[in-house]
Amino acid sequence: MSRNIRCGTFPRVVAVSSLLFAFLSMSPAFAFDYSVELGAETGSGKDAGTFNCNFGRRCEARLEPRGLRVGIYISGRERWRANVHLHSDELGCCYFENARSSTDVDPRVSLSRVPLFEGARARGGLFIQNEQIGTLFLRFNSSR
Repeated sequence: MSRNIRCGTFPRVVAVSSLLFAFLSMSPAFAFDYSVELGAETGSGKDAGTFNCNFGRRCEARLEPRGLRVGIYISGRERWRANVHLHSDELGCCYFENARSSTDVDPRVSLSRVPLFEGARARGGLFIQNEQIGTLFLRFNSSR
């Protein structure tokens, strides 16, 4: 009687299958709480991308127009509010309304459109009116 399975092959198949299952269970689909589709449109150009984030941790992405760096934070307790921070490589750019470097958006909204401004940074109680230079687009997708 001939055998097709050599001695010792079965344990190897089980070991490889176990490793494959462990690897797949740690795939990126399970490693984040939400993803953000992000885009910016300014007079300097357009750029877009997607990145993955976790509740309770700040995540950051970079967009080419004006050297924008966008940071996002959503608390595990307040999932209805995303705090968005904005920085730029260019002096005098870029801010949200009222010359602020951060703003809150509702991640449950299908698409958030946030105006971008350039000019002076807010200081004390001064009223600063900056010039609108474009729009930041945000779309949040929960993985849980």
